[in-house]
Amino acid sequence: MAVAPSSEPRPSLLLAALAGASVAVLALVYPWVLGVAQERLGTRGLALLLLGVVALSLWLRGPAAGGRRLAAAGLAGLLAIGAATGDARFLRLVPAGVYLGLAVLFAASLRGPGSIIESAARWLVPEAPGFIRDYCRGVTALWVVFFLASAGVIGWLAIAGSPAAWLATSSRNVWIAMGVLSGIEFLVRKTWFRYYFHGGPFERLWSRLFPAERTARGRRSLQYIEEYRARLGRGTTAGSSD
Repeated sequence: MAVAPSSEPRPSLLLAALAGASVAVLALVYPWVLGVAQERLGTRGLALLLLGVVALSLWLRGPAAGGRRLAAAGLAGLLAIGAATGDARFLRLVPAGVYLGLAVLFAASLRGPGSIIESAARWLVPEAPGFIRDYCRGVTALWVVFFLASAGVIGWLAIAGSPAAWLATSSRNVWIAMGVLSGIEFLVRKTWFRYYFHGGPFERLWSRLFPAERTARGRRSLQYIEEYRARLGRGTTAGSSD
């Protein structure tokens, strides 16, 4: 029942979180600014500019792991073809490339005993119990499927759909779907584990609807919380007596 240490140091996870936030900003802003940027720079000019940004980011970050290197190479390939052909559809494929890269990154984390979701959970909640591992692997696999589906839909719209449908999907619809999936997963997680550690307003409400004592997983969560707080109390007492 002890807390399993994170497989990654906290500083590296912070850098990963910053990188993830940068990718999210790119995926969110890119569809809205693409049209304006194309009018100013032209398709070839914009493709070359973005290709330079990708190359610069790779140079600044240094050697990348296999998954990130493959994703970056795919994105650079799209931009290079766009620059060579002047076909705007290749620029519209960039968000699909981003989501495909995320799918590769999440899938690569499943090769080891942990997963990217578990690493993030342990960085955000250091007291997280060890028994979340299998669930986190399942959620990581779910996000792999979601990112692959998003890449497929956006890629199809970029090639065969209308620019308006592509813009609506890549700039809004995929984010709505992401928010819905996150919300459903949160409720499933709370109901599955019945892990009410902080006791905030939502946890007090949910614990009334789904008491931890009624399931084996909930009782395990209760036991873990009690043991964790007992260890924390003993540590505080010992520290104050020095």
